[in-house]
Amino acid sequence: MRSFIADDKGELLLSILRETTTEVLVFDADTLKIVQANQAAKHNLQYGLKALQKLTPLDLMSPQDGRSFSTLLALLKNGKKRRTTLDVHLRREDGTLYPAETRLLYANDREKPVLICITNDVSLRETTRQALEHSASDLRAIVAHIPGMAFQVMQKHDTPPTLRYVSEQSAQLLGIPAAALRARPERFFKLILKEDRDSYLAGLDASGGVPLSFNWVGRLWMKDWKDVKWIAIRVSQRTAADETLWDGIMLNVTHSKQAEAEILRSRAQLSALAAHVEIVKEQERLKLAREVHDDLGGNLTAIKIGLSWLMQQLPPGQQKLAERAAYLDSVVDQTFEAAHRIASNLRPAALDLGIVAAIDWQLQRFAHNTDIATQFSAPDAPVPLDADAATAVFRIVQEALTNVAKHAHATRVRLKLVREPDSLLLTLTDNGRGIQPTGKPRGRPGFGLLGMRERAAALGGELSVLPAKRGGTQVSLRIPLSAAVPESAK
Repeated sequence: MRSFIADDKGELLLSILRETTTEVLVFDADTLKIVQANQAAKHNLQYGLKALQKLTPLDLMSPQDGRSFSTLLALLKNGKKRRTTLDVHLRREDGTLYPAETRLLYANDREKPVLICITNDVSLRETTRQALEHSASDLRAIVAHIPGMAFQVMQKHDTPPTLRYVSEQSAQLLGIPAAALRARPERFFKLILKEDRDSYLAGLDASGGVPLSFNWVGRLWMKDWKDVKWIAIRVSQRTAADETLWDGIMLNVTHSKQAEAEILRSRAQLSALAAHVEIVKEQERLKLAREVHDDLGGNLTAIKIGLSWLMQQLPPGQQKLAERAAYLDSVVDQTFEAAHRIASNLRPAALDLGIVAAIDWQLQRFAHNTDIATQFSAPDAPVPLDADAATAVFRIVQEALTNVAKHAHATRVRLKLVREPDSLLLTLTDNGRGIQPTGKPRGRPGFGLLGMRERAAALGGELSVLPAKRGGTQVSLRIPLSAAVPESAK
C-alpha cells in the first residue's frame, strides 16, 4: 500500500491504516484485482494478502450486490461520480456473509487508476436493528391481544400534554379510530355519562389537568350502539430527563360491573329475606309466648284451684291422698315456673317496657347464671325504638352475652347504651381472652356473629367486633334512629 501514498505523509497514513478497524481495499480500476488490503480487511475477510490479490470485489459479493457494484463502478469510471456508497454483504473465506457499509472512491491522478473501497462491518448494527424490529413486532402483537386499549400520554416541560400513542383497539372500545382520538383527546370526555363526569373532572384536577393520567372507573354512553359501557383506566407514571410519560390501559369492565351489581342485588335480597324471616320468627315467638302465658297459664291456674278444692274436701285420716295431692300441687308450681321461663325465652315480657328494661333484665339473668359481674349504663330518657328494632337490638345483646359465656373466660362485662343525635350506639366490652387478630372465631365457625351482623344490617346499622383496648373483646352496634323510631315518637 506504500506505493499509493505520498512520501511525506506515508508513515502517518500507514500507521492510521494499520490501526483502524475500518476495512480498506485497493483495486486496480481496469482489472478489478485487489492490489492492497489493510489489517482490518484481512482479519475480517479471513484472507491473507496474497490470497486477496487473486480476487476481485465481485468474488467477495453476492450476485445481486455484484450487479449494483458494477453499475456504480461504471458511473465512477465515466466521471459522473467521484465517490459513492453501497450497502452489500461480503463473503468471508469460510463462506459466511456479513453486512457492510461500503464507500467507493475512484482515483485516476496516478499512472494507474485505482478504486479505493472503505468498508465498515455493520453486523452489530444490523443485529440490533433486527432485534428492535422483532421487539416492536412482539410489542404490537402483545398490545393487539390486550382486552382493552393501550395508550401513552406525554408532557414535556412547559408544554401542553399530548396523547402520544393509542392502540387500534380504540375503535372497538370507544367507537373512535386511534388517529382521531390522538388528534382530539377531548372526544373521550364527551362519551362520559353526565352522572360520572364530576368524578372524572375531580381526577383531572388532582392530576394537574393532564387527561387520562389517573386511575378512574366510570360509564360511557355509546351513542351508535345505544348502550352504556363501564370502563376502567389504569395508569402508571414515569419521568425521563425532559418529559413525563403516563403508560395506561383502558379496559371494558361492563361484565364485571354487571356481575358486581347482581351480587349486591342478590345480597340485598338475601338480607331482606333474612330480616323478614327474623321478623316472622319473632312474631311466632311472641304468639307462642302469649299462648304459653295465657292458655297454658290459665289451664295451670284452673288445675291448681281444683287441687286446692280437692285437698280441702279430703276426709280426715287420708294421709296418702293428702301427700299425693300436695305432690301434684308442687308439680303445678314447677310447671308454672317452666311455662314462665319458656315464655320469657321466647320473648321477654320486659321488652314491653322498652329496650333499656329488657337489656337490664337480660344482664341480671346473665349474671345470675354465669357469676360474671355486669355493669350497665343507659340514658334516663326512653330510647325511641319500635317493637321490631327493640327486639333486634335485644337479640344482638343476647347473642353477644352468649358468646362471652361460651368463649371469653371473662369475669366482667360492661354494657353502655348512648343515644346520639341521629343514631343509637351500644357497646359491650368484656375482659376475657379476646379474639384472634384476624377476627375469626376460635374453634368451629358458627352463625352467631353472622346473625348479629344481619340483624344490624336489617336496621340500616353496622356491627363491629374488635379487640378491646385493655384486653378482651368489644362489640359495637350503631343503628340510625330514623330507621328505628316508631311513628308515634316522630
